[in-house]
Amino acid sequence: MSETAQLEVYMDGQCPLCRWMRERVERRDRHHRIEWLDYRDPEVQSHTPYTFKELDEEMHARRIGDGHWCAGYKAWLEVMRVLPRWRFIAPVLSVWPFTALGRLFYRWLATRRYKLFGIPPPCDADGVCTLHKKG
Repeated sequence: MSETAQLEVYMDGQCPLCRWMRERVERRDRHHRIEWLDYRDPEVQSHTPYTFKELDEEMHARRIGDGHWCAGYKAWLEVMRVLPRWRFIAPVLSVWPFTALGRLFYRWLATRRYKLFGIPPPCDADGVCTLHKKG
């Protein structure tokens, strides 16, 4: 872990949208305040209090200083709070109606992240691909 990291972000390393967003954020994280972790790695997943299914539903973040966990839209607010040029907008996006709209949009996008980008979802934690599941 980087000595300057303030936030661990647990994301889907096989998701093209997630990788694209990570790349965009990393360019702005010049002081390496965010450590990105792929929860599809069993070692990484085992260090969280969440199941694979919970991690797969939405991005999770943990503040290193106090160990506070958050997920989904709130995790993105935490990402914004550690980036100097984005820090000012986090308080605005942390109040209603932005919180309600942000959570709705995040949930909508997260559940469709593979369909929207035209690729099949990766295999689940047990190695079973969605294309091969019955029913």
